[in-house]
Amino acid sequence: MAPNNSNDNAALMLIPSKFSQPECPCHTQPRERLHLRLEQLSAFSLLLIHSPAGYGKTTFANQWLRTKELDTAWYSLDPSDNEEIRFAGYLLSSLNQAYPNSCEATLAIAQQTSLAQQTSFENLEQLFVRLFSELPPRDTPLILVLDDYHLIENPSIHGALRFFIKHMPRWLKLVITSRTLPPLGIASLRVQGKLQEVNATDLAFDDTEALALLNQRLPFKADIKQVERINQQIEGWASALQLIALSATDDSSFERLHEEFSRGYSHVLDYLAEEVLSQTPENVRQFLFRTSILERFDERLASAVTGLEFPRPLLEQVERSGLFLLPQDNARNWYRYHPLFAGFLQHQLKISLPDEETALHTVASDTWLELGFPHEAVRHALAASDSERITNLLRKEGWNFYQQGQLRILQQCLNALSSEHIAQDPVLTLLQAWAAQGRFGFEQVEPVLLAAEQHLPSQLSPEEWRATHGEFDTLRAQVAINQGRVEDAEQLAQQALEQLPEEKHRARIQALTILGEAGFCQGRLSKAQTRMQEAEQLARSRGVTQTVIWSLCQQSENCIAQGFLQKAFNLQDKALQYAQERHLEELPLLEFIHRIRAQVLWEWHHLDAANQACKKGLEALEGQDQRWQLQCVVLEAKIAQSRGELDICRARIEQVQQLLKGSSYHSDWLANAHATLMTYWESCNDQESIRGWLEDAPPLPLATNHFAQCHARNWARAQTCLGNTTDAIEKILAIQQVAVRCQLVTDQNRNHIYLARAYWQQEDRQEALDHLHQALKLATTTGFIGSFLRLGKPLIVMLKALKKERDLELMESSRTDRLLQLLQHQKDFSKALRITLDESLIEDILKQPDIPELIRATPLTRKEWQVLSLIHAGLSNDQIAQQQGVATSTIKTHIRSLYQKLNISQRQEAIKLADRMLSHIQGE
Repeated sequence: MAPNNSNDNAALMLIPSKFSQPECPCHTQPRERLHLRLEQLSAFSLLLIHSPAGYGKTTFANQWLRTKELDTAWYSLDPSDNEEIRFAGYLLSSLNQAYPNSCEATLAIAQQTSLAQQTSFENLEQLFVRLFSELPPRDTPLILVLDDYHLIENPSIHGALRFFIKHMPRWLKLVITSRTLPPLGIASLRVQGKLQEVNATDLAFDDTEALALLNQRLPFKADIKQVERINQQIEGWASALQLIALSATDDSSFERLHEEFSRGYSHVLDYLAEEVLSQTPENVRQFLFRTSILERFDERLASAVTGLEFPRPLLEQVERSGLFLLPQDNARNWYRYHPLFAGFLQHQLKISLPDEETALHTVASDTWLELGFPHEAVRHALAASDSERITNLLRKEGWNFYQQGQLRILQQCLNALSSEHIAQDPVLTLLQAWAAQGRFGFEQVEPVLLAAEQHLPSQLSPEEWRATHGEFDTLRAQVAINQGRVEDAEQLAQQALEQLPEEKHRARIQALTILGEAGFCQGRLSKAQTRMQEAEQLARSRGVTQTVIWSLCQQSENCIAQGFLQKAFNLQDKALQYAQERHLEELPLLEFIHRIRAQVLWEWHHLDAANQACKKGLEALEGQDQRWQLQCVVLEAKIAQSRGELDICRARIEQVQQLLKGSSYHSDWLANAHATLMTYWESCNDQESIRGWLEDAPPLPLATNHFAQCHARNWARAQTCLGNTTDAIEKILAIQQVAVRCQLVTDQNRNHIYLARAYWQQEDRQEALDHLHQALKLATTTGFIGSFLRLGKPLIVMLKALKKERDLELMESSRTDRLLQLLQHQKDFSKALRITLDESLIEDILKQPDIPELIRATPLTRKEWQVLSLIHAGLSNDQIAQQQGVATSTIKTHIRSLYQKLNISQRQEAIKLADRMLSHIQGE
């Protein structure tokens, strides 16, 4: 699956006021009692100031920092900062401004936002690593403020900030203001003593503070009793106190306000309309209404929406009048209204100027676009419900939004347009269809294209329609390959290349990647890899960023199939770095990278790292349908089983089964899920589930790719569990020939592991050890650990036999020792003894401290060990004699000698002794 792109550049511009510490309002009331709580600055890493709106969080933080004269980096957040590219740029700019030249190199990396260039920007966590490496030490603290953090909803930013808090230098302190408790590991920080909190109860003005504030601002002296009564009603709410200070002109109006608050908040708003606005000059009132639609504004924006050529005098008048206008920088270039007052003004705008609201948003949209901020321009176009303006913005900026990973705003724009409107525009159609494909909405793509095909042929010239149809075929080919229709995908991609002119480089590159993926599925790995490498280079040269990522994913998967897992891992690094440099962390496509990364890490038995990769994969799917979580949930089940975590594994297995029932999946996904289910059922000896699966198992296709090979192994494993080992071996031998022909080295490795187990169960010792030895040889290249460990405790005996009976190379011997060590500590869901007595174990048994002394003094003969093994396996004397090809009386003679040396007299004692000796070797 590879989304579509354009090669346009998209430079990121920053509003200076957002990373400048605002000025304190004129009549700010000192909060000494709160300042005292924060005296020990070195005692905490994070100061969290959280409360509902209007409690003065920002004002208090600003006042405290200025009172303490602390160096401060300030970052004022708004909803658009949920895009990592913006978050990184503003955060670093605020730090660099407060601590000059401290992070120039990291900031330069973050500002390289032209998506057609090669940059070095990683994800936020890795960028913070660069930042911490660059920041020079300080003797005095530096405070970083993230104001209005409740506006951040992006889990990637939350995760990165948790990392930031954990690793930031001791001299750096973080202050967060928020309406909610942010998901930053707050409970853990409390326990560690690294958190200081100021909440709504703390921020609420007590009666003394309320009286001091009101007396500072009212034109008359308030009575303490009056203040106590009204403060009891508003519970020290700072915004309400500000409204009172603004509205009350004498004792009688103060009493009326007390009555208004007792009737409810809506009455306060009515009162403001009557008392505040009625006393405000008409020109100021009009200015307030028209500028209230702007979340923040400067003189240029104010001029645009008000029509005033020089709005500065009015700005200063509004600020002096205390009308909730808050400067956002020291130079007083940028402003915003207090949210409570802004909401009130917007409500009044709808009442007073109902016909102007749409026009105001239109003007604001144009002005933001002139200033170079398309994201803000789109927000106002949406507010204006202006389809034409949204269309023009999408034609110009749509692919840039897509490239930058700003999928939320892109989808909002598309949702604002009618389906018919989209169908009559080839650019909008392709944006809509690729956006659906990028969200895994494969079934939504075809209706979008069919609708366009009803309109566009008559609107476009034959040459234009041919090129557009080529782009449609490219998209259809991508959906086909995602759905496992390889032949359809190959045909559609070829058709697309025949229709597309050279200048349609983006679609042509996409078609090449599809042909490469089709070749991969058909077992033509070398040709497929070459196509993907060509596509990557072309995509890089044209700035088709997401196709670069997709082609790297495909190259990585190809390398895995060929057994080059380290090379695959390196390509994943390359893909992740490329994605992070271009701020595409929200793309669902990244689930693919993290998932195949987790698969490699599991195979290397790096379980913690594999689990983290799974989590990142699930984060990339945030907001997508749950069905797309299947692969990551399957991996979580595998990891839990490898750790012996039965409850977690069982829960994930149940989740996998529910997902499989609710959706249809690509055969690759099914094979992988079924393999993990099979391992779980085997470990629990759940033959009923295995038999049920075998009855409904999908047909076995030609095994020219890894998922067809996996399907065949699943079938063989099921047959083996049900006692049909001969048929199973025959099937694996057949697919092994295909794996060799198609250079599927990883599958060859897994097939050898399976065959070793199957032949061992058939007691064909030499064939079993031959295949196990071949598996170890291949593991020197693949690095396999996980697939070996899937065999469980019985592998211990096989490996010890191999070490004893075969000459192993140094790396083969080292891997064998590591596997034995891991197997002894591997937790099994069943507590039953999984290994059997074998002559390869005799030496280890004799080293055990609690072995009967008679065995040491008078060692068992080879024949006696064999007899003990067969007794332990549950065979009768006659069955043992038949297997050994001797008379029953001879076996009885061996048993008498055996019992004498073991100092026992009964068969059950022999079985218990063998159990005890083997349990030491089996381990946990």
